[in-house]
Amino acid sequence: MKKSKKSSKNNRSKFNVVIFYGPFAVGKYTVANEFHKQTGYKLYHNHHTYDVVKDLFDRGTLSMDRLCEKLRLDIIEEISKAKINIVMTHAYSAGYVSKTGLSDPAYVKKVESIIEKTGGIVYFIHLTASPKVLLKRVSGNSRKKFNKLKDVKIMRQIINIKKGTKDWTTPAPVKNNFEINNSKLSPKQVVKIVRKLINI
Repeated sequence: MKKSKKSSKNNRSKFNVVIFYGPFAVGKYTVANEFHKQTGYKLYHNHHTYDVVKDLFDRGTLSMDRLCEKLRLDIIEEISKAKINIVMTHAYSAGYVSKTGLSDPAYVKKVESIIEKTGGIVYFIHLTASPKVLLKRVSGNSRKKFNKLKDVKIMRQIINIKKGTKDWTTPAPVKNNFEINNSKLSPKQVVKIVRKLINI
């Protein structure tokens, strides 16, 4: 599973995709951006596609979900064909099913399959944090940049949703999955752990 930085450079048919996933406000973008800075991996995050689509369609509509999924999967396919080392983010919920009928577990399996078919290795990093930390982070100033959820009351409702509906704690059903609780870790500390785990 581990691949050295040197051998990765020498074999152009191989490439890495690192996906930070987890609940809202867990720090996916912040950590992914730090990973991008340290490694030079290109950064592709949730809001690259979401912000385009939300200006055209209302949240929670079939049109929005269908277009978001299509754009994201098409982009991942092109990234895979080009064999680009990339870091991504995904707001994952094990119980979520979009208006198209595609569940989150099925979506990440599709992503995994697309990347592996072209010789890539995908690493899923499941970021978790305590409810107290999530509630504190959701109102942080850094979330304003991408018009992310900042309402503590809504976040409290999300955290309290029963398991099986929008389950934010169960990990994705994928091969290379690593869970990191970053309640007390800085983005740099998380990236250091990840780089050691995947040997880059």
